[in-house]
Amino acid sequence: MLTKDKIIAMANEVAGGPRHVWNSEVEVCEFVGALVAMIQPKRVLEVGVFQGETSLEIIKNMPGDSYFAGIDIEDFRTSKWIANKACVADFVKGSSTEASTYKDFTDKFDFIFVDSMHHWQHILPEWKIVEKWIAKGGVIAYHDTDHIEDVARLMEYIEHFGYNILKLRTPGNRGLTIITKK
Repeated sequence: MLTKDKIIAMANEVAGGPRHVWNSEVEVCEFVGALVAMIQPKRVLEVGVFQGETSLEIIKNMPGDSYFAGIDIEDFRTSKWIANKACVADFVKGSSTEASTYKDFTDKFDFIFVDSMHHWQHILPEWKIVEKWIAKGGVIAYHDTDHIEDVARLMEYIEHFGYNILKLRTPGNRGLTIITKK
């Protein structure tokens, strides 16, 4: 099992070095950024920021006068975020379940990207919170939905409870699933 110290040591080793395997594939970052550019969400949440590559792509494509929040258990971002246009960008250090009390999480989000812990004991309670945070007509995207059994199982659970899911194959066969309410 990875400890907090081990995770911090691993992140420190790769800062400024080669891309870490925990980052989303480059194509996923670009796709999520393009999706944000198309749907123009005013409020975006990323759960599982890690080094912030996807965050930067999302922020770059957000409209002016918008809000971005990223949550992670540690701050491994290799660069601090610079808001695009009038976009406000916040980082919340903590788990998604702890972040539910954060002041700016009282309003719903138009787009949520989730790429956090991947074990059932975490992702099911996290989904129940994400489900409460998404605005009517909002879009949720989950990463690692093909190659990790518990995340694939969550997608089946979500589909069973009245959501449309669109599974996309990614270059690394990790998977990206787009979720909307039926």
